[in-house]
Amino acid sequence: MRHPQRLSVPIHLERNLPEPLQDQLTAQLRRAIVRGQLAPRSRMPSTRTLARVLGISRGVALAAFERLLAEGYIAGRHGSGTYVCAPANARPSSAGSGETRIDLLLDRPSAHGFPLAEWRAAWRRAGLHRPPLGGPPPAGLPALRTAIAGHLRDTRGLQLDGHEVIVTAGYADALRLLLRAQGGHDPVIALEDPAPPRLRAALGRLGTVLPLPADGWGARTDRIPAACDVVAVLPERGLPLGTRMPLERRQALARWAADSGGLVLEPAFDGLFCDGPGPLPSVLALGDAWSTAMVGSFAEVLTPSLRLAFAVVPRRLAGEIEQVMPAGPSITCQLAVTDLLGSGCVAGRVAGLSAQYEAKRALVRQTLEAYPHMRLLGARTGAAATLLLPVSVPAGSVAAALRARRVEVTELAAYHHPDAQPGNGIVLGFGHLDGISLRRALHALTRTLDEHRLARRTAA
Repeated sequence: MRHPQRLSVPIHLERNLPEPLQDQLTAQLRRAIVRGQLAPRSRMPSTRTLARVLGISRGVALAAFERLLAEGYIAGRHGSGTYVCAPANARPSSAGSGETRIDLLLDRPSAHGFPLAEWRAAWRRAGLHRPPLGGPPPAGLPALRTAIAGHLRDTRGLQLDGHEVIVTAGYADALRLLLRAQGGHDPVIALEDPAPPRLRAALGRLGTVLPLPADGWGARTDRIPAACDVVAVLPERGLPLGTRMPLERRQALARWAADSGGLVLEPAFDGLFCDGPGPLPSVLALGDAWSTAMVGSFAEVLTPSLRLAFAVVPRRLAGEIEQVMPAGPSITCQLAVTDLLGSGCVAGRVAGLSAQYEAKRALVRQTLEAYPHMRLLGARTGAAATLLLPVSVPAGSVAAALRARRVEVTELAAYHHPDAQPGNGIVLGFGHLDGISLRRALHALTRTLDEHRLARRTAA
């Protein structure tokens, strides 16, 4: 008879935290494995034991085990139980690895609450379909293109009457196809500044990137460089400053495109997790269908490993783009994403992430708005914020001190064009962190700010 394995490590679950109980349990078991508290090849407590000892439902324990199993931290043995894997088998997760290092970098999606059952079911059903003879159409399966258009209608209020959705194998492919069709082999691209470094690098591989200065209201439409082929902006939530472009500037962009023959490019899901004021029409909705475009993926909602992206292109460019399309995503991948969109799984995931991020933003504001000599930007929408520091406190010094405390951040200067005047600040991406890791990171940050003699606001 196999005796039940006891719970040998302390687990503390808090029902008042924003993270679901299964996410807290996953993070703490993962940390215990990484630290060696749960030794390699040792048998894990059963889900029934965990449920009984911790006072949770067995479903919570099962969800935690399923996540650890998918990440390679544990493995099941038929008829024997569940065992801790050797360290080489485990993959680093987005939640970090105990106290070794906390990553506050951007472009890290949250794994908390990932719809794993729906994800697996969609791929399983996709695998049962018989592939069409001759492969999928160059621009993607019609059902997927329709589903993406429907998702944009539901999330952005868009009616794509003069545009076509084209499915690609990645974000870089979508950008390349669109920009080559619009501006040839060396288009001149004015990019909102500051902007995410990955976006600037991707555009820089395709053409000449010029900085378009931004202020507290987004990109300065009165400063668009002459002879641009494309203007790339982030109107809903300009990263990393969190700015939102007012209607007047959006209209000015649409007029620029109509007058110059250029193209305005914006992210398809810009500001997807923003819970701020009422929606404003996108530039694509305001402008001529011949001069506006979008590029998007599902990396921030599902996973960056999903090799599928899309471009919303003017119909005048669609035929030319389809003639030079490289190999797109596999049919199975396209069918699975069609399923996830049609079933409401993606919409539900967006709603879940929005709720998660709202609670984390509140914690960031509560901690960092206590410093009156700094400005905290972008902490009311999305899953990132920028901390502007006084001139007397160099951002490089703060970043170095945080690295010594095993907390990684990015300096605001990295988001600026090399020819632009960089701001003095640090950028914090926190959407992927569990509540415990976020609190640890904020504690390290406040200690660092205190050491740099930045005074806190005292309670009245």
